[in-house]
Amino acid sequence: MYLVSITFIGAFPDGNKIVSITSPNGGGGRTYHLMVDNSYWGIIGYYTTGWQVRLQNPNPDYCAGDLEPLLDYIRYQAID
Repeated sequence: MYLVSITFIGAFPDGNKIVSITSPNGGGGRTYHLMVDNSYWGIIGYYTTGWQVRLQNPNPDYCAGDLEPLLDYIRYQAID
């Protein structure tokens, strides 16, 4: 079994926002859409190098350390 979706309130520099991580139909536990306040931000996916967050519009405000908690959660929920 794998994560289907999770929604939570995330703290951002400009205030709290609703964050959703959802598996698209056919994602199979290896790809998740990252939505922030109902806007598509990118993909959390499993690639040959491991789990990665790939933002649609790269944002210098977010570094790997900011995104690591999302990857940790997905790693422990998804089937490898």
